[in-house]
Amino acid sequence: MNVLNSVLTPLAGLLLAPFAWAPLLALVFWSAVLGVLMALGFRHTSNQAALKVNVDRIRAYMLAMKLFKDDLAVTLRCQGALFKHIGLRLAHSLPPMLVMLVPLVLILTQLALRYEKRPLQVGEEAVVTLQLSPAAWAEHNGVALEVPAGMVVTAGRVRDAQDQTVSWRVRPDVTGALSLRWHLGDQVAEKELAVAEDAQRLTRVAARRPGPGFWDRLLYPGEAGFAVNSPVQSIEVRYPQRSTRVFGFDVPWWATFFILSMVCALLARPFLKVQF
Repeated sequence: MNVLNSVLTPLAGLLLAPFAWAPLLALVFWSAVLGVLMALGFRHTSNQAALKVNVDRIRAYMLAMKLFKDDLAVTLRCQGALFKHIGLRLAHSLPPMLVMLVPLVLILTQLALRYEKRPLQVGEEAVVTLQLSPAAWAEHNGVALEVPAGMVVTAGRVRDAQDQTVSWRVRPDVTGALSLRWHLGDQVAEKELAVAEDAQRLTRVAARRPGPGFWDRLLYPGEAGFAVNSPVQSIEVRYPQRSTRVFGFDVPWWATFFILSMVCALLARPFLKVQF
């Protein structure tokens, strides 16, 4: 996952860079593009002929139920056939949905890297938590945090023996991608801290540097994951939540993405000649 993330993260940054000044516009634009691409993907990975047959039969049986609503026997037979073809339609839709699930998850993790949290601003404090492996806890729970010029540690070291974590509170006084460091024997662990003058500008914010687990690295692609034998299993920064306002309402970015992409996929359906 480290190799894949090292390719996808810069690529996503390039695609989103032209809209850095307008995060909502970037979300709307790429949601529309991805909605159309998902419709195309569905068309080429599904059995369109079978889907069309089942959709036509669903419509026919619904019409029959309306026309023969006074005939109980006909209505019951139509209902049974209707449920059958709805099930077949779902069965034919499942394979393309599974195929598109992989790229969709990768896209969502890249969007979350920019829309889930916002960078810190000058003078704003955040808690940094270092997660040690159980084997390294006894030796390294007294590890010191090294901060660059323009940053101060305002509180810490706070140790939690039960969770094997050590926490500090830091305050940046300059903007930029600042580097936090810990020396653990002959190994050095680093974590990027994002500080921006304009917190609403679209910026990559890696809230967590993941450990060796596949899912951890998949969900947090912003920085390389630690090795299995590393004394550090993860480093997390508690960034403020980013607000994505739509018509005055704070709507979760993922809800905006799914709604817009589905609407655009449906609008593109007659032009792409795709049957859902």
